[in-house]
Amino acid sequence: MLLDDIINLATDNQQSITVLLRKCVVLAHQIKNERLKVWASKELNGYSPSDEIPSYRVFTIIAKGNFSGSFGRQLRNWEIPPILLEERHRDWATTCPLIHPISSYEDLTKGEEKCIQTSWDPNIVLYYQKRFSNQGFNLISAWQELSKSGVVGMLDTVRNRVLNMALDIQTEIGDKDEDLKKISAEESRKVDQTIITHIYGGNVYMSTGQSSMTASTVQQVQQNIAAGDWNHLSQVLRGAGVSEPELDELSLAVSQDGQKLGPKVKDW
Repeated sequence: MLLDDIINLATDNQQSITVLLRKCVVLAHQIKNERLKVWASKELNGYSPSDEIPSYRVFTIIAKGNFSGSFGRQLRNWEIPPILLEERHRDWATTCPLIHPISSYEDLTKGEEKCIQTSWDPNIVLYYQKRFSNQGFNLISAWQELSKSGVVGMLDTVRNRVLNMALDIQTEIGDKDEDLKKISAEESRKVDQTIITHIYGGNVYMSTGQSSMTASTVQQVQQNIAAGDWNHLSQVLRGAGVSEPELDELSLAVSQDGQKLGPKVKDW
């Protein structure tokens, strides 16, 4: 049973979190839920800089650097206070979003190091090479340090969110794979809310070229959809979080009403 597999993988820290998330992708396809598929896929493949990074993947860090001076003098592992950076660059000394595939962080936690380092962009290092005034020393390298325990906590957060989601879906729908494939529109809405609550922490942002929304606040955006353009309409509704079973119901209602706003569409 798929949900049983997910629950077992989520409760056992010795099991691969990558396998757990791949099971979530399978679940997302079975219940036709785009939110779950997008989240699990991004956790597996990594986030782009333009993505909304989940809060559990953003860490408070300290920045350190190595400096060189005249006559071979060096300063190593010197902490770089954020105040020394221009405001637009201070994130390099305060926060670190973990955007890489989750498997890379799972591997990092298996080492004996107590902290994890991520290097500064070489362009930033070059920019500040001579801008730090410290008795004639020049910056030659810099990095961010975050505790390994924080990364372990991030992995546990993902496991816990998946576990609570799977348990609630099991309660709402049942634990048989056949139940997942025959999910009704009402059950689909309940499952979608469960995913928003547990996976997205109750606040999900989704966007397309046509619309944007959060779970708590809906921003109304003017839509220009040509009459009879079902593909465009379904794309907008899908991007706003309407599930595939609900779209199927609407498509049937539109057909029964003769391609106009009739009683079937109004009931939907």
